[in-house]
Amino acid sequence: MSKQSGNNRPTPTSVKVYNRLRTVLAIGIFVFVGLLWFKVNKKVEVIEIERAPKSRSWSEIVASDTLNVITLKTSFTAFDYRDRWYGNEYENAKTVADALGLKLKIMIVNSENAIADSLFLGAADVAIWPMAYSVAERYWYLRPTGPRWADGQCIASARKLNIEAYKDSLLTDSAISELPKYKLSLIKDSHQWNVYQDRKIRKQYDFRPYVIDTIPCDSLNTELLTDSMIVGRTEAVMLRCNVARLMRDYYPTLVVSDTLPGSVDSLAWMVTNVSDTLKHKIDSVSSELLENHTPHYTIVIKRKNVQKSKRPLLVSSFKMKDGAISPYDEIFMRKAKEYNLDWRMLAGIAFIESRFNYAVVSSKGPIGLMQLMPQTARNFGYEPEDVLDPELNIELACRLYVRIADRLRKRVPGISDEDLMCFSLAGYNAGIGHVYDAICLAETLGYQANVWPNNVEHCLRLKSDPQYYRMSVVKQGKFNGAFTINYVNQVMGAYHAFSQKVPKD
Repeated sequence: MSKQSGNNRPTPTSVKVYNRLRTVLAIGIFVFVGLLWFKVNKKVEVIEIERAPKSRSWSEIVASDTLNVITLKTSFTAFDYRDRWYGNEYENAKTVADALGLKLKIMIVNSENAIADSLFLGAADVAIWPMAYSVAERYWYLRPTGPRWADGQCIASARKLNIEAYKDSLLTDSAISELPKYKLSLIKDSHQWNVYQDRKIRKQYDFRPYVIDTIPCDSLNTELLTDSMIVGRTEAVMLRCNVARLMRDYYPTLVVSDTLPGSVDSLAWMVTNVSDTLKHKIDSVSSELLENHTPHYTIVIKRKNVQKSKRPLLVSSFKMKDGAISPYDEIFMRKAKEYNLDWRMLAGIAFIESRFNYAVVSSKGPIGLMQLMPQTARNFGYEPEDVLDPELNIELACRLYVRIADRLRKRVPGISDEDLMCFSLAGYNAGIGHVYDAICLAETLGYQANVWPNNVEHCLRLKSDPQYYRMSVVKQGKFNGAFTINYVNQVMGAYHAFSQKVPKD
């Protein structure tokens, strides 16, 4: 019998099972990969749909009759005071909105990231914060619009810093380690913070004299950071050059460096990439109404300089007719004697509050010569319209001032007459609760609680900083004390100027 060929030998059962499993496994892998591919593509498609900005269309904006704008709160962009909005960017935005036939709604956030998020989610239509193009590039959906200009960054300090020694090319590492270091405060995720992170700029500018202090982005803006530097909480800050020039109007001793090499960037308002019609509308209006190509803040600096110098100049060169400060001197003198006050201080309040115009009614409600609040009139038993009468207005102002001064005299014994006047004026302007908070901060932080300049004045300014207004001794919460401090300085300036012109009695 012949042997069977090897090719005809039957396949073992184990091999058959193995081949079947391999086939099934291959099919399973193929199906799994196919499903995974389908799922991934479907997920990507959903993500792309979700990533589309949810901005309002132009027709929706027109239907709402309102343009929603968003910005950071600073004196050179937008800020509210006594229920009214001020600021250079606000004024520009108001001009644009008026030209488009729309009302303006202002939204305030704490960071550029929040601005970008709000535009993406459709909470705002346009950002009127001057955002650098290099920052906007991080958000693929942002597009510049409106006023556009260029500006760089500089280092500002409250005093001249000894950084010249670092320029010696022969310095050893040990010698450098012995040189003084200065705290440079930067707000995290701000444009200044990103400029410092830029290696190209760090190669061109020597940052060795500085120790970087990173501030949380929701704590301060660059303006408040500059204020904190002036009072010694930090030694240097980085600012836009035009902002630094503006701040130097407030702080004449501010030392500002040259523009940092490589830091010049284009700035503009921002909309999303699906707001083409709105962008076109804003661009066409702003090109006609706004000065897009001039150095930014030139107009606002001029305006602020005029406003800042207007009151002292008017006081110092005040023309008195027949030796009188105002038509109401007789009332001031009579009420001052009745309440044991200096009538020239009362005249100073009236001058700063109303320019001696008895008929002034503020948008928030303060009324008359001494700008009394309607609720103050009611607390004394009068209707708001009653206090347009100059004599009654001055009478109630005296009663309010004396009430504040008596309470403060008991709260801080040993206070001088001049300091008590400053404390009381601050209470007259802001409410005594905020002055109490500043006194408590002064006692807690080791300042002189019965001295106004650089002590309680400084602590009132600190109430805008979360580190301080969240302290348990602060009962009235956050407060921007800069306005009240400026008010006290103006009234005291008018009072001293009047005191030089006319006698007390």
